[in-house]
Amino acid sequence: MFGLKYDWRPIIILFIAVGCFCQLRAQHLARDLDRQNYTAQSNIRLNPALKWKFKTEGRLFSSPVVWKDIVFVGSCDSNLYALNKTSGNILWKYKTTGEIRSTVALDGGKVYFLSTDGYLYALDAQTGRKLWQFSTDGEKSYDIWDYFLSSPAVADGVVYFGSGDHHVYAVDAKSGKLVWKFLTGGIVHAAPTLTQERVFIGSFDGYFYCLKKDGTLHWKFKTVGERYFPKGEIQFHAAVADSTVYFGARDFNVYALNAANGSGFWVYHQPGSWTSVPSIFDDKLVVTMSDSYSILVLNRMDGVKIVEPKVPLNTFSSATIVSNEAFFGTLDGVIYRLDIKNGGVVPIFQTESSKKNRQLFINDENVLRADLQQKYEDDITRLFADYLQMGSIFSTIWIDENRLYFSSADGAIYALE
Repeated sequence: MFGLKYDWRPIIILFIAVGCFCQLRAQHLARDLDRQNYTAQSNIRLNPALKWKFKTEGRLFSSPVVWKDIVFVGSCDSNLYALNKTSGNILWKYKTTGEIRSTVALDGGKVYFLSTDGYLYALDAQTGRKLWQFSTDGEKSYDIWDYFLSSPAVADGVVYFGSGDHHVYAVDAKSGKLVWKFLTGGIVHAAPTLTQERVFIGSFDGYFYCLKKDGTLHWKFKTVGERYFPKGEIQFHAAVADSTVYFGARDFNVYALNAANGSGFWVYHQPGSWTSVPSIFDDKLVVTMSDSYSILVLNRMDGVKIVEPKVPLNTFSSATIVSNEAFFGTLDGVIYRLDIKNGGVVPIFQTESSKKNRQLFINDENVLRADLQQKYEDDITRLFADYLQMGSIFSTIWIDENRLYFSSADGAIYALE
């Protein structure tokens, strides 16, 4: 951020790793419940071309999900869209009374999502017919960088999600009736990460919670905090593998905790930058970063940095991994491909909005223009609002066979092939 100077050095704090956690289950209908963001081998072209584009009437912060032949994505125009995955033609849309900044979950032919109107919705995935809606105590936003709502996860007939009313909820997937709710000390817009027995989720109060499936607290962990962000707010979801849960926070740290009891394995400090979303590839952790304009690849056993390639701007999406490559978008409206082993990063697609407006912010050397600080007079809020002119990509990419699906702040859903 402008005006902030940091002279800290990266530190690694090691703890003794003990125990083994329960076997994880995958939710093949949508994203994995463990949030690892790993996709099986796919034949993706070196330079995929646009297959189709569908334009909505609002900005897009949620990520597309593919189920059977349908792509689901929510828009800030208040609609959930169901599109044919091959043609991009609209199959149906459902209108709420708020913005949809939540990525859907699918289970049993039903699609679940949240809206800023404070409701959790359940629709028939084939027809868009509303089955039920559940009212929380209301939504609210933490700040302008709180781009997302919580995205639900479904397991064993229960829908789990967080809310701006400070609660974590469990709702019966069939009836829409409350099973339980758990109060935290802050807004909960992270998505829950599930194992067989536990619900893992962070809050803007700076605590990371491990809940039992009956809604009682198993353990909680307080982030360290930092001078400018003393709460150490947790904005994004965690990833779980084996005995370890990984997550990032606004206190510039990536944490690895014992999933069984919340004790620390290690923490990696990234000076001056929020750490966003972890993805797992074999023995490596791929973490998208905000203000350091980089992608971090760590050894997930001890937190030692392997590579840290640079990108031009902040990244708020998680990386989707195929084999030894990671795909992600940044605020400059460009999709990048990362070779996880050697750290090479190459752009593979640019939105039309980025082609038109990127030069307003990024120069020919692929770095931020030197005149931006004077132009915006340290008004970070206005600068980040204007970044969206580039068709910023907050979406996590969905990969289906040889096709990539993502959404953009320019209001469009893209399919590349």
